Amino acid sequence: MQVKSKNIKSLSIIIIFAIFFLSPQIFQRSLIVANDWLFHMNRYYETSMQIQTGHYNYFQSLFGFNQSGRIINAMYGADFAYFAGAILSLVKSWFHFQLILNFLCFFSAGFSMYLLAKSARISENVSLFCGIIYMGTPLVIWWSTTQGFTGVGAAFLPFAFIPAVKMVQNPRNPIQPLLFGGVIALLLSIHVFTAFLAVIAIIPFFCIGFYRAKNKIVMLINAMLAVIIAICLSMNTFVAMLEVQSNTLIMPLVARDLYGGGTFLSTGAMDYNNFGLILSTLFLIQLVVTISQWKELTTLEKVINVTGLLFLIVSSKYFPWNHLTDWFPSLLSIQFLRRLAAIPLVLLVLGFGITIDRGIQMVRNIHFKKASLISLSVIALLSTTNGWQLIENQARRWNSSEPLSGDTRAAEILEDDENKVRAALSDSDLSKAFTVSQKPTSDYLPTNTNLQNGYSAYSKEILHNDLTLSKEVTPNSELKLTWDSNQSDDENILLPVIIYNNSYVELNGKMLSSEEYSLSEIGSLILPNNHQENTVIVGYNPSTLFSFSLFIKFISMALLLMYLLYQILKKMKKTSKQKNKRTRR
Repeated sequence: MQVKSKNIKSLSIIIIFAIFFLSPQIFQRSLIVANDWLFHMNRYYETSMQIQTGHYNYFQSLFGFNQSGRIINAMYGADFAYFAGAILSLVKSWFHFQLILNFLCFFSAGFSMYLLAKSARISENVSLFCGIIYMGTPLVIWWSTTQGFTGVGAAFLPFAFIPAVKMVQNPRNPIQPLLFGGVIALLLSIHVFTAFLAVIAIIPFFCIGFYRAKNKIVMLINAMLAVIIAICLSMNTFVAMLEVQSNTLIMPLVARDLYGGGTFLSTGAMDYNNFGLILSTLFLIQLVVTISQWKELTTLEKVINVTGLLFLIVSSKYFPWNHLTDWFPSLLSIQFLRRLAAIPLVLLVLGFGITIDRGIQMVRNIHFKKASLISLSVIALLSTTNGWQLIENQARRWNSSEPLSGDTRAAEILEDDENKVRAALSDSDLSKAFTVSQKPTSDYLPTNTNLQNGYSAYSKEILHNDLTLSKEVTPNSELKLTWDSNQSDDENILLPVIIYNNSYVELNGKMLSSEEYSLSEIGSLILPNNHQENTVIVGYNPSTLFSFSLFIKFISMALLLMYLLYQILKKMKKTSKQKNKRTRR
């Protein structure tokens, strides 16, 4: 009961700190509309409207992204998008929706880091310290202040290292397939890049675990089972991405150089690339400990610290990235080196927790232990206050003359009156939020010219298309466009809807072949001008393989839930028997 009580206490403190990070927004009733707000909120508006109307389309955007039919969610964590869309459907408020998502992000970061520390056999108080410190790290803060989705991935990343730690700790049973596969599937459903990073960072743990394993064949079999479980639970993600990539896609903009997004240590305040005094000191301590006490460190500490420090170097400005990108230009697709910092933030906070916990346990003086815990509490408070200030700076803008946050450079501002901006973003009609600004993001548009940047074309053809038409969603979850071609004397009519390889086009009741229409360089539909009233229906036919992948996913989830229920009932039965035995005594 004592252990359970401690867990509840730690959980409560994590919840309190998550609310603390929300407090600037709560007290100011502030919505933070930053650089990627339009992109992600269009994604969630899309899934929310699909849930509310019952018009489900895994691929096409029927409601969001100007009802353009472009494919986004299938390429960008569709599972999480539908989860978020369900929340938005319930609250029907951008402000409350943002509060909930931000809370989930902070809570998940703290809770996952706390569980990871516990799995590394760190004491309760120090595990809680690790969780609180991680909640206030730059990447986690990044989501709430700029809507950088890497922050959400970072919030769940510590879960991935729980099975990694077990690989090293438990030579007799280094891999539990369901735990390992389930965690990777969870990350894949949220943020594919974070899952990719996690797999790379786990490789050293796997190698050490394999070297120490009592039965290497069993470990390999369990590893293969974990891969199968992860694939089955995430099959829709893989198949959908492969299907859409049968098109030549415009990928997210690559960086001109990587140094601008590189991280660095400092003695100042923390920022998105700058780790600040506390985290910098923490990381330097781990460097010194790793070098000076190498022989005294456990194998687990060595792999945690070395992997964390290597990723710290790789994510920094001090690594010669620009020389590498001269040889391998594709590396520029990383965009921001800070994305790589998720790994050192998790591992070096964990390593520091192990170091501090060992030091506290070695000292028997109760007063010293109390003083150490007080010091850790102060450090945690200072670190979280730094992150809180970044949120406060962004939240404050909502009630200023410029309610849209300062880093919306790529967005087109459609409304200059700050009161009208706030009113639109606070309206119960969520679509009004997209009338005050819009962003011509060209990610995943199909191109027939290997176009690298489709911002200008997307703005002209979709956002500012001069054609007067009406759009609606059909009972079969397709897009229906109606217009009068007599309004234009042009030979061809360009419609603001995107066509992919598996799309179908129906004009005035007739299904068109691909030879009967043409496409712009970003996949916009072009039809000959017939000088009459027209109705076009654009739909999408998913492949048979995708339909099969959904079947496999749902079956796998059902089996997983049944297994978890079985284990819970089994544990409850065992606990009940133990209580009965104690009662008889």
